[in-house]
Amino acid sequence: MRKSAFLFILFLSSSGLTSTQDSLRFQLHGLIDGYSVFGKSNSIGKIPYLVSSSNLNSFQINLNLMEFTWENSKWKYALSPALGTYMSQNYAAEKKYKRWIYEAYIQRKFNKSSIAAGVFSSPYTQETPKSIDQISYSRSLAPEYVPYYISGLKYNRTLNSSWSLSLFVMNGWQKMDYAQFTPSFGSLLEFKRDRWKFNWSTYLGREATIQAKEPQTRMFSEWNIQYAYRKWMFHSCFFVGTQGINFSRNWGQLNGQLAYSFSDRMRWYGRVEYFMDPSNIQIARKHLASESLGVLYALNDVMNIGTEFRCFHSEKKAFEPYQFLFFQLKF
Repeated sequence: MRKSAFLFILFLSSSGLTSTQDSLRFQLHGLIDGYSVFGKSNSIGKIPYLVSSSNLNSFQINLNLMEFTWENSKWKYALSPALGTYMSQNYAAEKKYKRWIYEAYIQRKFNKSSIAAGVFSSPYTQETPKSIDQISYSRSLAPEYVPYYISGLKYNRTLNSSWSLSLFVMNGWQKMDYAQFTPSFGSLLEFKRDRWKFNWSTYLGREATIQAKEPQTRMFSEWNIQYAYRKWMFHSCFFVGTQGINFSRNWGQLNGQLAYSFSDRMRWYGRVEYFMDPSNIQIARKHLASESLGVLYALNDVMNIGTEFRCFHSEKKAFEPYQFLFFQLKF
């Protein structure tokens, strides 16, 4: 309660001191992501490996997101409420009054750096819940098995025209409840120049698993690379994680995505990926592979439609095919 009052007072004081030449600018953006997935029915009614766009044989809204921001040269206030199957399934462990928070933070900006406090979308992998920003419609296995969001403090520093660094103090792997606060630490190094983008992110904290109820030290490191040339775009992500006694339990994944734009309105894309988890820390499979192929068509500047075929393979099931039909509306 005291924290909330302090942040509210901080908001009022900063707004009152703002000059007319540097007043807060308001912006509103949004996304509606709807889908249907066709595949063999099972006991859970979902694709078992995904949270995003996973409900089978019915039409669903995956993410209905509104992004409100107030910003000037020194301050930024962001609030992003959201609804949809992504939110209801991924935020089930949070208290009910928190399950709508996609992002909510206050940021203080300086010359080449900033510091922010609140809830942030995940800094891990280049894919986010906003499907319209990704190469493929469905999310890769990589972002499905990292924190979907984090809460805590974020420090960002622009190193030069190409490099930037972010440091995080987080409340665990993915948690907004501070009743049992467990500090965790993360970092994100970003490079952008011409056609290239590169990310390196890390995580260090203590996490419990099904196999070990007592928390154990978890270390995680992830690399992303993206290259765009004319009508082609390539994206690849690799990560490894470890925890347990003498870091005996390990997991990791590798994927690659390729997209080709036939025109300003039509894009073809494909993906291959492999996930290894012999200790079942993240998934109930020791080996899981996936391939997908899709096409996206832009009806206009704000509306996309498309379809994607995706197949999973594991030691338990050699062939699990699914078809996605989707639309994306942005504003």
